[in-house]
Formats: sequence, structure tokens, C-alpha cells
Amino acid sequence: MTDLKITTSVAPYVTFANAHEAIRFAHEDGFAGVEFNEDHLHRLLRIRPKAPLSIKEYSRDRRMTNSLHKSLHRPSIDSPNQRERRKAIDYTLRTIDLMEAAEIPRIILHSFSDLPDFFRLRQERADKTAYYLGLHAVRTYGYLAPILKVHRRARAATLESNFMSSLSEIVKYASEKKVHGEAIQVVFEEHYSDSIDYDRIPYGKGKFSNLIRGIDTAHQLIRTKKNSELSDQTDPIHFHAVDTNGRIDDHRTIGTGKVNFLPSLSSIASAKLTATLVLEDGTRKSALESKDMLLALIKRASLIKSSIPD
Repeated sequence: MTDLKITTSVAPYVTFANAHEAIRFAHEDGFAGVEFNEDHLHRLLRIRPKAPLSIKEYSRDRRMTNSLHKSLHRPSIDSPNQRERRKAIDYTLRTIDLMEAAEIPRIILHSFSDLPDFFRLRQERADKTAYYLGLHAVRTYGYLAPILKVHRRARAATLESNFMSSLSEIVKYASEKKVHGEAIQVVFEEHYSDSIDYDRIPYGKGKFSNLIRGIDTAHQLIRTKKNSELSDQTDPIHFHAVDTNGRIDDHRTIGTGKVNFLPSLSSIASAKLTATLVLEDGTRKSALESKDMLLALIKRASLIKSSIPD
């Protein structure tokens, strides 16, 4: 039997709690950790300079497993505009410094961003109206995914070259930063509109020794029309357990969409691909329901007993 921890994105808490408070609420809700939003955490730091220390101490005392999701917004680390790309890289490096201070061991990167800059979170707590408008904008973006995919395929070589150049610098910088005595890990997460061949990326090899493949069940279903196939996977992964209607990344409650989680959960357990499953629900109610459903799926697959922090 393998113990899997269930963590949550910070999204269910950002409308009423800052990043530090979100950890407490998530812990009280039975989650084993939080996947922070990059901009949300940076904003908290400006207002409360000692926030990283508080996050570190609280998480250490409760043995929480945290991570950080790089914002999807511009400036992008694969931008063809070199000045913009440099700005994006520098912001990411500052984020890694912040992660080291807060003892957050893993950052998740996407290969691109197409959303307008004004959708960033710019407050300690997200404005509720603006936050929900942003969620709907992201979902609307999903309907444009086929068009964006064609657009990105036409520019694939340039975009991939820019991204890999940025990734190399980010991975190297992260390798020199330590959390719990080990290099900060960088996750390259697949996206449903992308044109990059994820199988060609040298995860965990050479200069990318601290690079991990990111699997998102919703992204994969939308992009490939198939459920996540992990039976041939032997290297560690970062796993986002997300349900979808199969057309857009609507982050719906697990069990209400079309994702079949059982095969991937079986592979994760048998090959010990990860110790953590991350939920990305948009509301607290949905996150709690998804947690219960995911635990039921794990038990149904005869993988583990419930492993929720005290």
C-alpha cells in the first residue's frame, strides 16, 4: 500500500484569505499542502515581508507539502520579444528566491501564456468580483484553444526554442537553491493548446536533473482526447487531478466530468510516481467534494488507505 497526500491549489481561498492564511484554512479542511499562485504570494510579500518565514514555520510544524504554480499571464518566458522574456525570467528567479525563504520545494511552469496582463492577481486578497470574472475569462479561453493550437503550431520552432532557453536558465538557478537540503524542483506542465512534444524533454537528466514532468488530467484529455496514460512512466511526475467536460479546462468537481482517474491512480501507486495529488478546483466547496471523491477513487482502486494530515 502506498500513502498518497492530497493537496489543493490556493484558488478556493484567495477571495477571503492571503497566502499565509490559506495554508491554515487548507490544513483545517484536511489538505496536506497548498499549491500557491505566484503573483498572489508576491503581493503578500510586499505587504508582509515576514510572510515567507510564517509560511515556512507553519508548514514545517504541520508537515505540509507545498508547491507554487507560476502565473499563466504575461510577460511570458517563451515570448518572441526578448525584453519581455527577460522580464519574465527575472520575475521567475525572484519567485525561486521567495520559495527558498518559504521552504516551497517545487515550481510549476507552463510553456506559454495567452491571457491579457490585467488578469493577474494584484492584491493580498483577490477582489471577489474580479476573481470570478477572471475564472470565466479562463474558461472562455478554452473555447479558443483549437485556434490557438493552430497558431502555436505555425510558430512551434520559435516558441519552443525561446521556452527551452528560458527553462535552462530557470532550472540552473533553481538547482542552486536548497529546500530541505535538496535543489528546488521545476515542473514542466503540459497544456491543452500547446504544440511542444513533451516526450522529447530530458526530464531528470544532465542539466535538467531537477526537472519533473507535469501531468494534468484535464489538459491531457482536452489535448489528446484520451485519459492520462502513465503505465510506461518510470520517472517522477507532478500530478494535477482535474476533471473536465472534455472541451474546456473548467476545473469541475471530480466525478462530474469525463476524466477516468482509475488507470492513472493505479500507475502512480504501482510505480510510485508521486506522493502527492494536487486538486485545482475553483471553490472551497468543490475542492472538498473533489477530495472526498478522489479518496473514494483511491480506495476503489485498492491503492491506499486514507492519508489526510491531522
